[in-house]
Amino acid sequence: MQKLTAQDKKTIEKYKKRVQKRYPGAFLTSISNGYYSIITENDDLTVTDVLSELLVPYPNDVLKAWELAAMSVKITQNLDRTHPLRLEGMKMEDKIARIEARKAKKDVEKELKKSNSDIYF
Repeated sequence: MQKLTAQDKKTIEKYKKRVQKRYPGAFLTSISNGYYSIITENDDLTVTDVLSELLVPYPNDVLKAWELAAMSVKITQNLDRTHPLRLEGMKMEDKIARIEARKAKKDVEKELKKSNSDIYF
């Protein structure tokens, strides 16, 4: 393992925090010949390789491994957010409740704007 500067360690902690939001307990592992990967254990004791999910080649640098893992988490989050079939798994009651909560929030914001515009100084 190579020597890391203080800036590199700070950057790694930033990437590690982002990756561990999606994959709690994710950690760095050395594969072979100086290549690294980020893996996590699931509840059923299976191991998930974060880098291989998006077919990312294994880097030979610790900082690059965490950077690629953070990038794969970001890409996965964006795909999940914008996928056209993401709402198909939801129940109809959940969809209606979500829409009603959004409408209620808009109504409260309108009332606040109306009450604030009535105040004169």
